[in-house]
Amino acid sequence: KYLFIPQWEALLNPTTWVMAMGQAFFSLSITGSGMIIYGSYLSKTEDIPHASALTALLDTAAALVAGMAVIPAVFAFGLDPQAGPPLIFITLPKVFAQMPAGRLFAVLFFLSVLFAGVTSLINMLEVCSEAVQRQFGLGRTPAVLLTGAVVFAVGLFIEYEPYTGSWMDVITIYIVPVGAVLGAVMIYWVLGLPAIKKELTTGRKKPLVRGFDFLAKYVYVFLAAAVVVLGVAYGGIG
Repeated sequence: KYLFIPQWEALLNPTTWVMAMGQAFFSLSITGSGMIIYGSYLSKTEDIPHASALTALLDTAAALVAGMAVIPAVFAFGLDPQAGPPLIFITLPKVFAQMPAGRLFAVLFFLSVLFAGVTSLINMLEVCSEAVQRQFGLGRTPAVLLTGAVVFAVGLFIEYEPYTGSWMDVITIYIVPVGAVLGAVMIYWVLGLPAIKKELTTGRKKPLVRGFDFLAKYVYVFLAAAVVVLGVAYGGIG
C-alpha cells in the first residue's frame, strides 16, 4: 500500500513535483553532466534518443526493485520508511541475518553496491580529470591520480558531517545544478538545434519526435533553471 497505492491529492502539492523533478535530475546524473561524459564514449552507430529513453526506463525500474526489497522489510522491522539512503545499510542487513546463507548474499549484495558506486564515480572523476588536464597541462595519469587523491582526502572526513556537510550542500544545491543549466544553454542555444540534432540522429533511422525543438530549447532549459531556483528555495531537492 505504501509503495503502490497512489495518493492523488499529492499531485496538487507543488512540493511533489519539485522533489520529483530534482530526483529525476540527480538520479539520471543530468546535473553532474554524467550523461555527457558517457555519451562521449558512444559509438557513432548508437541510437541516442532510444538509449536515453531506455536509461530513464531502467533507472525507474531499478528504483522500484530496490523499493520492493527495502520498504516491506522497513515495516516488518518497525523502521522509519522516510529515513532515506541509510535504509540500505540498516534494513537489508537485518533481512540477510534471517535468510539461509544470509552472510553470503550480504557479501554479494554489498559488493554489487560497491561496484555500482565506483562505476557511477567514474563519470564524475572524468569531468574533473579532464579539467585538470586542460588547466594544468598534466597527462591523463597524473590528472586522474591528483583528482582521486583530492576525492579520497575528502572521503576520509565524509562521516563527520560538520566538516563536509556545508561544502556538499554548496556543491549539490548551487554548483552542480548551475552546471546543468550552463550545459543546456550551451547545447541548445549556443551550439544550436541543427548541430545537436545532427549528432542525435547520426545512428538513428527515424527522425526525432515532433516538438523536440520546443521541448529541448524552451521546456528543458527552463526546467533546468527551475532546479537551481527551487533547490535554493527548498534547501536542496531530489
